[in-house]
Amino acid sequence: MTSAPEIFSSSYYERLDVLERRHWWCRSVRRVAIDLIRPLGARAGIILDAGCGTGGFLSALAAKRFAMRGIGADLSLDALDLARGHGLRDLMDASVVALPVASQAIDLVISNDVLQHLPAGDDRRAVAESYRVLKPAGFFCLRSNLGAPVAADPSLHRRYDRESFARLVSEQGFSILKHVLLHPMARLWSELRRPPRGGDHEHHSHGLSLALPPAPINAVMDLYARAEDAIVRRLPFRAPLGDAQIILAQRPRIS
Repeated sequence: MTSAPEIFSSSYYERLDVLERRHWWCRSVRRVAIDLIRPLGARAGIILDAGCGTGGFLSALAAKRFAMRGIGADLSLDALDLARGHGLRDLMDASVVALPVASQAIDLVISNDVLQHLPAGDDRRAVAESYRVLKPAGFFCLRSNLGAPVAADPSLHRRYDRESFARLVSEQGFSILKHVLLHPMARLWSELRRPPRGGDHEHHSHGLSLALPPAPINAVMDLYARAEDAIVRRLPFRAPLGDAQIILAQRPRIS
């Protein structure tokens, strides 16, 4: 069994770089987020990936020929080095709670799986900082995990349920346009296979435990996720469960 690299270590980002580009789950959540912001793709402007990691999302946007210029910010020099290795250049060594960006300068902020790793209270600060840098009527696309709320543990990994995640965004002044819950069947299967509860500590880790499945399994799951994602996005109601959630929100126009 491959050991889980320590969170935020250089080996953590090396594995994350591979997973972002090849794992069916990562492809799925990225695909849905890109579909949500696709109507904005022909506009001129600036996209900021707050907590860009190894640059997988920005690379995907470039491949989709989004007209907006993409820039990324991350505190990890290891992650930024990997992003530069993929041809990305507009990168900043910066925290999502203190972006070196002028107020009302950005057209679209994206932030994927960042908030759950921040110290207590910094998740709210990060959303407020995204609000600050967005132009009036600018857009915010935010992804996090989904589950019963759990406060950050020593590995800085908390969980949000649907209500707390939406509240985190709306309380900073955003209007929520879309709120999608993903992978309901994967979550149901996980719940059915889970052993009797022995406390929430068993679901937390100081490392990145996700590993790339064998190629045939990964390919099958990729096909399945494509179908499920398309169905979930078109349901007349929100899926009742899942393992990830994405919000597309908008900063109000000048009041």
